Amino acid sequence: MTECMYPAMKIDKINIYPFNIETEEVFKIATMSLSGAKNVLVEIKTNQGLTGWGEASPFRAITGETQGINLAAAVELREVLIGKNPLEVMARTEEMEAWLPFNTTIRSAFDMALYDIASQAAGLPLYAYLGGTRRPVETDLTIGIGTAEEAAMKTKKILDKGFRMIKTKVGISIEDDLKRLRAIRETAGPDVKIRIDANQGWDRVTAVRCLESYEELDIEFCEQPVRARDFEGMKYVSDHSNIPIMADESVFSPWDALEIVRTQAAPLINIKLSKSGGISAGLKIAHIAQAGYISCMTGCMSESGLANTAFTHFAMANSAVKYFDLDANEGHVNEPIIGGAVFDKGHVIVPDDPGIGATPEPDFIKKISREKI
Repeated sequence: MTECMYPAMKIDKINIYPFNIETEEVFKIATMSLSGAKNVLVEIKTNQGLTGWGEASPFRAITGETQGINLAAAVELREVLIGKNPLEVMARTEEMEAWLPFNTTIRSAFDMALYDIASQAAGLPLYAYLGGTRRPVETDLTIGIGTAEEAAMKTKKILDKGFRMIKTKVGISIEDDLKRLRAIRETAGPDVKIRIDANQGWDRVTAVRCLESYEELDIEFCEQPVRARDFEGMKYVSDHSNIPIMADESVFSPWDALEIVRTQAAPLINIKLSKSGGISAGLKIAHIAQAGYISCMTGCMSESGLANTAFTHFAMANSAVKYFDLDANEGHVNEPIIGGAVFDKGHVIVPDDPGIGATPEPDFIKKISREKI
């Protein structure tokens, strides 16, 4: 980036697109089911010829946002940013947070596009712009709630793809969950890591009882066993379970992360940029966790390869992130993304192109341009 580019760069135009993605199957968690991904694309154009892309993937039951809410909120945020310098990323994200403090998912898309521009302007891949280095990122692959037979079949497919870590959703029925977990362990063998995610599906007493039943299956950790605001319940479960607990829905903001550290409610935190407002907030959460000696995971919702690549860059740039759940676009059908991260035997490999290194296909954008806002 040249010195003269910085003060001269301005945001000229922001385009907003509904982004619907077909999935191979319905994905079920304890609090909702998802049939396809109804996302939002944000395109930020500058007067210096650089374009940044961002993506929002709203999960109604987790963030309280839908595609329709995101599209409406994006129009508001566009007015906040037009004409301003996109390289002043922190100032722009603080303005967006002040304007729409509760719309974290759509803010994360704008935040992502700003970081895409800034790292392109610096001539660096996003992970390097964030101060990171290329390091191994091995992800799990997630199995939704279903029958034990379905779980065994999906486990075999996951192993055939080269993945060595499996995450499965739980939180509906202790008996059904236990059958499914046993089927996964029997199919996977002793060397594959198994993680579980209850998505707030239990109260504290049920959580402890369930986790005691699952100890025989060598579970690596359990995400969000209790309701998001039940910090005392999460601490109770952490204190009474031999399976480590990871806070997920309980941590939207840096302040939430600080509360987890202060109360020692959980030894692990899942940083999902879509629920936290983007990379800017994610960096703060990672730093708070690191200061409190808490390890983190970088997770995802149902984003395409565009956002999943950005998430991988973020994960590579933060040493507090030791676990990876970056399988968002596995199972998407005919995804219209050029470049971006690829899976190689369970590892996520990002490109070294400046910026995120992933963009929507021009023909696809042309096709949906009539829906542009």
